[in-house]
Amino acid sequence: MSRVAESPRALLERWRLTPEGRVRGTGAPEVHCIVASVIHLWPILASVIGPFSLLAPLVLWLAFRGRSPLVDDHGREAMNAMLTLAILALVPCFGWIVLVAWVPVQLVSLVRAAVAGGSGELFRYPVILRPIR
Repeated sequence: MSRVAESPRALLERWRLTPEGRVRGTGAPEVHCIVASVIHLWPILASVIGPFSLLAPLVLWLAFRGRSPLVDDHGREAMNAMLTLAILALVPCFGWIVLVAWVPVQLVSLVRAAVAGGSGELFRYPVILRPIR
């Protein structure tokens, strides 16, 4: 699906800046905020259930991305973070050394992203590749 560039006026109508400097969606239903949070928190189960639990965020994102710009943005960001993790895990030596420092930062960011998604705000993970735009 190709993304059509929106006019600046349309973006301003849909998103607004909070006094804290965060970008918040306007009018996002509560269910979309919950889905955005679940997309970020679900990968924690990968350590308990196994790698197939990473399919759930992908399925949620694909199911809701056409309905909500909030879920679309959070889903893309979560998929990019998971892809970065997979790439680092597959690269021996250098990738594994980087993972030692990267994983704790990402765990904290994962929780922050879930909180932001639950409140209808946008979030960007630090230090990730963004192949999905």
